[in-house]
Amino acid sequence: MRTLIFFLSLLFVIINGSQDLSLSPSGIPAPTTNLGAWNLIYSTDFPGTDVPYPDWFKYGGNNGNGGWAPSHVVVSGGILTLKTNQDPNFRNSWTWGGLSMLQSHYCQTYGKYEVRFKMDPGYGVAGVILLWPCNNQWPPEIDFYEDGGGTMFNDGNRSKGSATLHWSPQNNQNTTWVNADFTQWHTIGVEWTPGNLVYTLDGNTWGSVSSSGVPTIPMALGLQTQTGTNCAQNWWNACPNSNTPAEVNMYVDWVAVYSYSS
Repeated sequence: MRTLIFFLSLLFVIINGSQDLSLSPSGIPAPTTNLGAWNLIYSTDFPGTDVPYPDWFKYGGNNGNGGWAPSHVVVSGGILTLKTNQDPNFRNSWTWGGLSMLQSHYCQTYGKYEVRFKMDPGYGVAGVILLWPCNNQWPPEIDFYEDGGGTMFNDGNRSKGSATLHWSPQNNQNTTWVNADFTQWHTIGVEWTPGNLVYTLDGNTWGSVSSSGVPTIPMALGLQTQTGTNCAQNWWNACPNSNTPAEVNMYVDWVAVYSYSS
């Protein structure tokens, strides 16, 4: 009997040990090494129960009519969750989660960025992964994943996404589209070098831009969800409707940031 108990106990340790050594919640671990000319300067798989400041700055500004709130940025079980729902703490207005590295020392000119994420479907709920200017003067802007939740995005069912470069005071834009099931885990990325952007999905190039409009100033990574504010413009960033789930979240397993070495 003791032999059987010992065997079962050993089997339990082996099984649970293999689970402890699992790659990550998404099945692929966060990078830990350089990639050729790209030098890894930051990598996190969101341990603990919060994001560290100043590495990450949580958005705020909900005035009861919709907006971001720090409470909608949640870390648990190695997952960063950006929550979007009608929050009773803000008069039941649609409230979103967002954060950036804008106040960190990871602002840089050029670099490689990868984000392992997935997102719930939901009409009128957008998800955006972007680079924003560190001087907070827009434009430029590099959205290397965006789903506005409107009709152009198949009503927010997460079956396609876009990447958009914004530049110039006139807000010139260059938009590229990719098809994938973003309700499942994927690694979205961008490689930003002088005059060029290369968009990647799961390590493979899916789009690129060569333009004098590619930014030449320091920028920082941002992750955010949000709902539409112009309900008549349902083709891009629509407003939620009666079919929108009560809660629509973006889940992030890990983030990696690399510096550029020419």
